[in-house]
Amino acid sequence: MTTVPGARPAATPGPIGLPVMRLWEPSRVRFGETDRVNGTDLLTERLLRVIDEGRRSATYKLALLLALIDAAALFPGASTIPTRELAALVLASYYPQTRIYVANDGVERELRQINTKGSPPLRAALRLRLKGDAAGCRNITEAKARIPEEYARALDAVEDTFVRYPIPLLQKVGTTTIPFLYAMDWPEGTSVARLRREGRDGVSFLAGVADRLVVLGPLLRPLVELHWTRDVSRWTGVATEDDRLRAHLFGTDRVAMSRVLRSGLADLQDGACFYCGDRLSSVTQVDHFLAWSRWPNDAVENLVLADTCNGSKSNHLAASEHLARWSQRLVGRSEGLADLAASARWVTDPTRSRALIRSTYEHVPAGTPLWVSRGIFVAAEGPIAIPL
Repeated sequence: MTTVPGARPAATPGPIGLPVMRLWEPSRVRFGETDRVNGTDLLTERLLRVIDEGRRSATYKLALLLALIDAAALFPGASTIPTRELAALVLASYYPQTRIYVANDGVERELRQINTKGSPPLRAALRLRLKGDAAGCRNITEAKARIPEEYARALDAVEDTFVRYPIPLLQKVGTTTIPFLYAMDWPEGTSVARLRREGRDGVSFLAGVADRLVVLGPLLRPLVELHWTRDVSRWTGVATEDDRLRAHLFGTDRVAMSRVLRSGLADLQDGACFYCGDRLSSVTQVDHFLAWSRWPNDAVENLVLADTCNGSKSNHLAASEHLARWSQRLVGRSEGLADLAASARWVTDPTRSRALIRSTYEHVPAGTPLWVSRGIFVAAEGPIAIPL
């Protein structure tokens, strides 16, 4: 089993190799006191500067920043991210945002992501979404599978634009490029075709940056979404409307779950609450095992059925015994989860779900409260290596 660098070894191995943690003792664990990491303050300051930039003419930089945050979590241990992968993450953000927005005034509007007339990546995302709708695709994952040529065409447009402009410009202060996230070696305007011929179509995270993005991601994402929403609101000429526009752009954890999905999850759990094991009553709740507020993921692999444990757990990370059960279900019930997704017409993505869980738990700071049951927590001793 590979151990995360810096992780404290457990005195006694727990389920699936997870460390056994001491019980929660407020008098001995003090939250909010963390070791200072070299460069962390500077990295945070630069990230906030990018997010709060007042002279944006498009949402490109915000889309790229979210793509980098997601890439750090989805490709744990990878130092270089291909520009193709970043483009895929950007396209996944823009795809659902091309839907028509109906404001409180009842007027249908196409949301503007740029304050100029044209945008190749946004036109490509819109064209792909329309083709996907015509092919019966409910999301970009299905569009990629059912209309691969259209998907590849859209991805080409996004990648070429982002290689030419946002990637070289994101780290620019005035006229000077000051790397704080990644290293790249091409000037503004360079085509992706040239980079690919020369084998340079990738960005390399600076030392320690990927780890910091995984830790800071759940804090940065709401800020990025807030400023992104404000930009779209301003350029489109609509009000933010009590988070309604933001939910339209980025989704929400309060998505209606079908009866088929609930019933299927109950069958996979043998009619018991995923957390406490009590028999499920007619009052059940679908819970994101890894909270939506940490990493948005509606895939069936990240959903469990719970009783009132769901409200108690809230957005906390689950303790080792629950993590072990989730890991065992991911492997042992993989076919059942895939079948459920198909019958419920729901998203399935075991690879993404596995990567997000792994990245999150491998960056857990010592002292983090892990939820066990109603009112009971344990304190993590440090990062948790997960053999998934």
